[in-house]
Amino acid sequence: MFLSRPLVDRSRSLRLWASAATAACLALTLALPGVSGSDPADDVALASSAADPGGQPLGTTSFRVASFNLLGSGHTDGAHPQRKGWAKSGKRLTWTKQILDDTGIDVVGFQEMHPKQANLWTSRNSGSWGTFPGTSLDTKAGQNSVSWRRSEFEVLRKRTIRIPYFRGVEQKVPYVMLKHKRSGQRIWIYNVHNPANIPNNHQKWRDIGFQRAIKLVNRLRKKFPDVPVFMTGDMNDRAKFFCPTVAQTGLEAANGGTASSGSCTPPPAMSVDWLLGTGPNTFTGYMGMRTKLVRKTTDHPVIVATANIPSQVMQTRRFNRVVVVTAEGVRRQTLEKATRRGDAKAIAAMRRQGSSTFNARTAVESTQPLPNLVSILTGRTVNGSLGHGVGGNSLSTTVHTAAGMYVSSVWDLVHNLGLKTRMISGTKTTDPIYQTWHAAGGSDPYGKDNGRDKFTSYERLGSDRAVVRRFFETRENGASYTHLHLGEPRAVGLAYGFGSARYKDAIRRFDRNIALVRRTLSKSSKLRGKTLLIVASTGGGDRKSDANATSGQNYRVPLFIKGPGVPAGTNLYDLNPAWKSPGSKRVPYASKAIHTGDIANLALAALGMPALPGSSMNPSQSFNVQALK
Repeated sequence: MFLSRPLVDRSRSLRLWASAATAACLALTLALPGVSGSDPADDVALASSAADPGGQPLGTTSFRVASFNLLGSGHTDGAHPQRKGWAKSGKRLTWTKQILDDTGIDVVGFQEMHPKQANLWTSRNSGSWGTFPGTSLDTKAGQNSVSWRRSEFEVLRKRTIRIPYFRGVEQKVPYVMLKHKRSGQRIWIYNVHNPANIPNNHQKWRDIGFQRAIKLVNRLRKKFPDVPVFMTGDMNDRAKFFCPTVAQTGLEAANGGTASSGSCTPPPAMSVDWLLGTGPNTFTGYMGMRTKLVRKTTDHPVIVATANIPSQVMQTRRFNRVVVVTAEGVRRQTLEKATRRGDAKAIAAMRRQGSSTFNARTAVESTQPLPNLVSILTGRTVNGSLGHGVGGNSLSTTVHTAAGMYVSSVWDLVHNLGLKTRMISGTKTTDPIYQTWHAAGGSDPYGKDNGRDKFTSYERLGSDRAVVRRFFETRENGASYTHLHLGEPRAVGLAYGFGSARYKDAIRRFDRNIALVRRTLSKSSKLRGKTLLIVASTGGGDRKSDANATSGQNYRVPLFIKGPGVPAGTNLYDLNPAWKSPGSKRVPYASKAIHTGDIANLALAALGMPALPGSSMNPSQSFNVQALK
């Protein structure tokens, strides 16, 4: 299964796309049966940079892509239409545009774009939509056209390949290379309509078309390994298309399923319309749309999904594991002083060897452990229309119940994409976390169905030291996402005061626990040199309380990050100019201070995975911890 390995696709310094090697590669003609090229004048120079003008490294490239069978005008127009009861194609084309706009589609593969529709689409929309072939080649070729929003993409290459259609008569179908304007990310998209069994069985010709498409995808992947390939189309087949195509390429269907040389598990619900893509893309938000508007526009569902391609920074990453350590009640002021005095050697080493700040922020609404832990795992604020709703440090139900909706978490995506998850906790704070994504986890819409329990392993032990020792003893566990949760600093602070001698001793023990975590990473063959380590506090403490969200001792928290490619001795605010240091002020989310809730989508980006659905913190995954080369 493509997603079951440590995802290269879901992760690598910003590079110049216009390198000599890339330019030379683009100049090659693909030597495939039935392949033809466009006029060189159609080609556009590659992006010279993928950097944001504001200096912030760009995050994941996300766009909406669709496969859309238009129901050709030849079936519905004229005095005696073959398909009675349908509106004329011109009106339906107006509805087509409305569907694309309403669903935010950026790239679409059209099938059955008959000449009248191709002419109308071009005359009405050429200013905002690019199209190939459209009206540029013969009318048969134009029936399968790729369109893209000019505001989002520009075309680099236009090509066609021949496939057999009815009675084996070959016709051209397109594949184009597009460049995302903002990020510079390139994609290939191939769009096809294979013949139906009208009037006879055309399986032979479909199978030949499938094999030519397979060869095309594999050749494109070999020549352009950094460029994902997408396939849209009305295949007029289900498992007979899916199984060989997915088994013989790096393609994955947006609606799931798996296939290899020895087995095939198609998606549970299939139409003849398909959307697939290769790494490093991951699909989210798949829909086979049959809304009222769709049903009066076409006789097919409109297949829609969001494509998510990791940033160029993350595509060059050298880690395939993430370890997050969260600790309750680690007050920044006390830890910073201990670091300066030499009483926190492990934290001092993390600062020297990685990137950090003592001035991150908790959730604005709460400085208590559970709300902040939920934000760290979901990328959501406490309040708001998509907030997780956990405002206090106890929860008798699930996070989903508190939010009034299903809340996606790091556990969901890592587990659903075929990797292992692990949590070891030293406090009962995490019990609602386990119940939420163990007993009440959602379905798995990606690839192989890995079930509703999102935890590969969960343990609650009696002390923080037991947590880190357990991590050390089982260091070859192999989990891609490991979360260690520590509770002693807060427990001591609440009992004896956050300025007490006992609390300072607890901070020293916290540092020794971090030292053992670091030692574990260095001793493990699976973790050494491959792991992003993130250490954060869920909130500080003021006197004998952490409940006052307006106290700077509570809402100002430390955040430390270390791993391959993380520049040594740097400040996280310097690495991320789009995030603004708030000084000592308590500021709203809109101020763009670094919040610990940014960790969720950072961790997923590090694993090459897309941002969490519904998240509002770092949803673009542009928060950066990598050195730019």
